[in-house]
Amino acid sequence: MLEAIKRANIYNKSKGVKYLLFFLLIVLNFVIRLPSIPHEKGYDSFFIHSLANSISIFGSAEWWVHWLSVFGFYAYSYASAVPFILSGMHQLMGIEMEMVILIYCISIGIISIFTAYVLAGRLFPNFSFKYGVALFFSIAPGVMLFSTWEVSTRGLFIVLLPLFIFLLLSEINILKKLLLLIPLFIFQFAIHHYAFVLIPIMFVYLGILVLEKTNYLEMIKPYYHYIIIFLVIAFIGLPFLSRSLIDSGSRYSWLITSAITIIRQVGPVVILAAGSFIYLLLKKEKSRSDLLLLTMLTLFIPTIYSHTYGAFMLLLFIVLFIGLAFANVASMADTKRHISLVLIAIILMSVIFAGYFNHSRTGESDAYWYMGHDTYVAGIWGREYVPSGSYGLDTALETGRMFAVSEGHPITPTQSAANLAYGFIDESKIEYVRVSYLEKAFYFEGPYLVKSGTTVAGKMEWIRQTGSIDDLGSFNYFVQDKYYFKPIVNVVSQHYNKVYDGPRIAIWNS
Repeated sequence: MLEAIKRANIYNKSKGVKYLLFFLLIVLNFVIRLPSIPHEKGYDSFFIHSLANSISIFGSAEWWVHWLSVFGFYAYSYASAVPFILSGMHQLMGIEMEMVILIYCISIGIISIFTAYVLAGRLFPNFSFKYGVALFFSIAPGVMLFSTWEVSTRGLFIVLLPLFIFLLLSEINILKKLLLLIPLFIFQFAIHHYAFVLIPIMFVYLGILVLEKTNYLEMIKPYYHYIIIFLVIAFIGLPFLSRSLIDSGSRYSWLITSAITIIRQVGPVVILAAGSFIYLLLKKEKSRSDLLLLTMLTLFIPTIYSHTYGAFMLLLFIVLFIGLAFANVASMADTKRHISLVLIAIILMSVIFAGYFNHSRTGESDAYWYMGHDTYVAGIWGREYVPSGSYGLDTALETGRMFAVSEGHPITPTQSAANLAYGFIDESKIEYVRVSYLEKAFYFEGPYLVKSGTTVAGKMEWIRQTGSIDDLGSFNYFVQDKYYFKPIVNVVSQHYNKVYDGPRIAIWNS
């Protein structure tokens, strides 16, 4: 593969052409992330928004009650890096958090170009390959999703993952490598629990190094493709037959949904990765980079059974294979000019696909994928007219967005760490259970989980469904999402006074 992509000279002839293409890629990533909606999108985004607000309001992370809280590995905690980044930007820039989030998202989108580019250069020093990886990674819908006015800790982790692997593969002094890798490793854990994937990546790299030094690698190479084929079949087949990673429903529909999810988050060019994988698999002389790519992609294949996380874990490795296919097509364009049209078609298809799903939604999600202006206005009203320190109950969903915009005016129930940060939970009364490292929850939720039946969310939902006026005694306000009925609204309407009435949000005062 390396020999093939070295022949890709169409974009290697002029530094001026390289600079122009790179500049255009930056412009593309900036323009494609400019919002076409009036306000921030998503739901988890507003939870992180509210966490960042709490740091700015209280001057500290009030959900830090244990050293593991920094990494989100304790009850009622959350990985802290992104909320701190947002709060720092907010305090430095002095603008609304919503605008801070927009700037942050565009920034990490631009950064994704460079992290992907340097990793690609470490694997195969060819401009067509490096440019292809940077292009398809930065505009992959899975990267775009969390870098277009929707803040997610997943987004920053995915963007920095190529940088971690680049440092791991770099041929620099071991001390310098450790001084760079260790802080980044810790920082990645402070970003998202995805950081557990760094451990098998390091083991793969170290394993190949050990095999190289002991000469066992040369003995294994002739049989490596058989090993990879066996692992691929095992990693897909065993969970399918045993249903060990399938939560419910038909096994076939689960796999079909997995495939659709990967296409949705990587883009239609994912088909190019299949050809590169087969080519690399059958290649007789495999370099260290070839072995790393094959092993890492194969290692994470079982994650396809996770519809929530799988596509994001596989995204970078799939894009690297797409980059190889792109470089091979570019090498043909040097002698067959009409191939340039194929390259243009591939790029256009990717941009159109990413742009459409970044600025539009289909099906039921079309109605609620971003915050409406009415909700934003309600949040601003709450910020101006609801006293600080006021607590309220809400009907959830859209009211969570309003809570973030209002900066806690009034403070209403939200998710885990935010409930602790804003005082809905007494630190001394937290009830938790230990989780074994053999359980899946250990890696996605942490070693300490909130004890079942003690969550604020459960208590608040009970009040929403069956509560009386006595249950509302500790609340000064009630925030109503008119599109989302809860029985407690009937009680509120009899005993509370409506002080704000918007098209979507109503606010009641006791």
